[in-house]
Amino acid sequence: LIVFLPAAAAVALLAVPGRTPRAVFVWAWIGVSAADLALVAAAWAGYDPRGGFGWTEDVPWIPTAGVRYHVGVDGLSLPLIAMTAVLFLAVAAWSLRETRRVKSYVCLFLFLQTVSLGLFAALDLILFFLFFDLSIVGMYFVIAGWGHGDRARAAALKFFLYTFTGSLALLLGFIGLYLAVRPHTFDMVTLIRADP
Repeated sequence: LIVFLPAAAAVALLAVPGRTPRAVFVWAWIGVSAADLALVAAAWAGYDPRGGFGWTEDVPWIPTAGVRYHVGVDGLSLPLIAMTAVLFLAVAAWSLRETRRVKSYVCLFLFLQTVSLGLFAALDLILFFLFFDLSIVGMYFVIAGWGHGDRARAAALKFFLYTFTGSLALLLGFIGLYLAVRPHTFDMVTLIRADP
């Protein structure tokens, strides 16, 4: 719910006509971000730091490759998720000043909010990689569409190429970890236990 609430809101806002007053989109984003922050606070209040990973969901996704939809939090990821929720709420409030293509702007940032939260909650390396690369795509469109000056698209392209190239090196490391453990898996919890 914490990860996908912003994406669900983005899908709902895409159905709202573009001629709707811009404040409707931004206030919807503020409301969703505040609700998400409240969910993070509730998760933090219910988290037992002695129990390892908490609030986990673990569902087979691509079982033949050892890939799972596995998310959860621990003492490191929970503060990062909380910081992300606070940051996106602040960005939403700041965006009350935005006047250019507000519907697209809000929906892109809600998408970015989902992938950023998913990035910190992921407990599967391929799921982490997917959220990471989706964040690169979202940031490309934000920078290209709302960046400053005439060189916004060039800056967005450079950002995309450098970051995507770095993510390919990350993927090679993930494949190395996958091959180093038996049975082969991308599950972070299993990899931590196996210590390859």
